[in-house]
Amino acid sequence: MTFFTPDTTYLYRPDGYKAPEQWRYFRCAAVVTMPGTSARIAFGFIKDGSPMSGWTPTGLMDADWARGWKSLPDEPPSTATR
Repeated sequence: MTFFTPDTTYLYRPDGYKAPEQWRYFRCAAVVTMPGTSARIAFGFIKDGSPMSGWTPTGLMDADWARGWKSLPDEPPSTATR
């Protein structure tokens, strides 16, 4: 795997940090190329590992991918309704 993949959740755990509040989760929704360049951007949602953390829209690029994000197993479908 060479970059983020849509419909996949990733975890980034910085070296030396064991506290979940320092972890980052990213749920990729789409990957696009910036017009006029070959730069890729993965659009999706990010949150930290604290229990009260909510998802925030964001975009991550190749430099972010190089940090060492790892894909997580598929999440079960949400049962929440709004």
